[in-house]
Amino acid sequence: MDRPIAAGQLKDKSLFQNSDGSTVPVKSVCYNFSKLKIFLGALAFSFFAKGFSGSYMKSMTSQIERRFEISSSVVGLIDGSFEIGNLMVMVLVSYLGPRIHRPKIIAVGCLIMSLGVFLSVMPQFLMGRYNYERVTVTVDNSSTSVSACSPASSVGHPVTDATETPSAMKSVGCEKTTNSYLWLFVLMGNLLRGIGEAPVMPLGFSYIDDFSKEENSAFYIGLVRSSGMFGPTLGFLLGSFCASLWVDIGVVDVDTISINPKDTRWVGAWWLGLLICGAVNFIASLPFWFLPHSLTKEGENENLKISHLSVQGEGCKIDSPVQPQMKFSEAAKDFLPALKKMFGNTVFLVYIFLTILQYNSLVGMITFETKFMEQQFNVSVAKAIFLIGVILLPITILGMFLGGFLIKKFKLHITEMAKFACITFIVAYLLNLLYFTCGCEVLQVAGLTAPYSGLKHLSSPKTNFMASCNADCGCKMDQWDPVCGDNGITYMTACFAGCKSSTGTGKNMVFHNCSCVEGQVHGLGNSSAFLGQCQRESCTKAFPYFLALQTACAFIFALGGTPTYMIMFRSVSPDLKSFAVGIETLVGRVLGGLPAPIYFGALIDETCLKWGTKNCGGTGSCRVYDTNAFR
Repeated sequence: MDRPIAAGQLKDKSLFQNSDGSTVPVKSVCYNFSKLKIFLGALAFSFFAKGFSGSYMKSMTSQIERRFEISSSVVGLIDGSFEIGNLMVMVLVSYLGPRIHRPKIIAVGCLIMSLGVFLSVMPQFLMGRYNYERVTVTVDNSSTSVSACSPASSVGHPVTDATETPSAMKSVGCEKTTNSYLWLFVLMGNLLRGIGEAPVMPLGFSYIDDFSKEENSAFYIGLVRSSGMFGPTLGFLLGSFCASLWVDIGVVDVDTISINPKDTRWVGAWWLGLLICGAVNFIASLPFWFLPHSLTKEGENENLKISHLSVQGEGCKIDSPVQPQMKFSEAAKDFLPALKKMFGNTVFLVYIFLTILQYNSLVGMITFETKFMEQQFNVSVAKAIFLIGVILLPITILGMFLGGFLIKKFKLHITEMAKFACITFIVAYLLNLLYFTCGCEVLQVAGLTAPYSGLKHLSSPKTNFMASCNADCGCKMDQWDPVCGDNGITYMTACFAGCKSSTGTGKNMVFHNCSCVEGQVHGLGNSSAFLGQCQRESCTKAFPYFLALQTACAFIFALGGTPTYMIMFRSVSPDLKSFAVGIETLVGRVLGGLPAPIYFGALIDETCLKWGTKNCGGTGSCRVYDTNAFR
């Protein structure tokens, strides 16, 4: 070493003379390894955080739909607002990526995600208690009998579990419903979350690919993506737990609630998990503030002698001078040529087309998967969310990790990766065709999907709710408080079942002397009905086969995910890698991620057979779907 080096010099450009007379930066070897690993760990945790909050929001779509009494298409719009936020900044962030301090931009993104999650919680504290749709019953003064079928009874008014009078609560409910465009808070929070997530993937992956060995890059990226998948797993598990809790937990006595988590009116504590998600996103931002603008290429200076690195306690920073910051005007001038170069790449164009198809199918399916399981296979939303978290996502993680490992193990080149990905996608597609065999009968609702005789299906979905057995009951057509008759037929309310009396309270209420059920059970006068819709046992038995098929499809599809992603990296020039990720994400979300939940939701709405009713009138969320059309 020729001379002592001042602390300030050592920090930015400490150089030592090598044996051949060349100079090398002191900090390049000492801490490059550790800082790259720290970045990998921080990026994996940020992927965990964004996956955690993103999957939790996905798992709560049904709860949000019911809480705000909105349609599936509006839920799709809320879900799509995340993509809109991404699109607002994705191209700019990914194009300027190598020219800016990538770790700090990722840190800012994590903070914005945290802010967006906390904003989504606000409606819970601005709205009143959730008053689910149910009918008013009149209690006899001398017994526990309830008159469900009586022209004189005040049947047809939604009531609540509060101690206030129904009329007073209805007035409060109407006031809250009038201002209940509060779901816009959730939309804006999702928008902010999309903005915050935009820099994480393109800047993080390009940072890894820039400063790691070429043979390690795919493995590191696969490791980060698979590690990040633990976020969605825990997000779905948290969603399952919160969905099983009543939305107003701690405020309302759960014992007074007459519905259970399998009921389509049930709303879980959707807001509770968001508080945890916001905190996790905030923590994810912290490590990135302490990471450098750039690092030494991994393994580049392995031939340096240890004696050259003997500065006390000092680490290494870079293997070359820091790249000069490009002015915004210069970057803007190069934008169009770079864009032209990207879209002149045939391999990249094919990859973009594949991305559009995959985004459309995966985003639409994931957004409404829990609703599909609930309606098709008679499982509660909480159970559906739980199974996704403990079975499907771990299998997906394994597939992604194994895909990256195979690339590293066999040192696959771009052509071999393309063949591997093609085979896995074709197999996954063929397995997907088997979904058409996973059918289940439509819920038998008297006057809706089955005649009152219960002998056969209706020829058309046109409703004919009234029959001679309930013609004198004065039932209201817009109610949904289902009961299951002894005949296995579901009735929209106890009034439509023609029930004259009841015993018990809350979930244990049983209706008796149901005229519409009589004649199909053992004798007259012995018919009864229980609160809640009838369970379809055959659907429940078919569910494990559906889950096994879905697991196989998820594994095979994930296996080809990492090789496909590496094709994009290997097909573009090194200086355009982060820009390529941005373009891929932009196009995929504009043509797939954004429209898919909206048109999937609109198509699902078309299969609705019975809409709920808000406290003050108007259409709420859907209660019953035509499961054949839904599938």
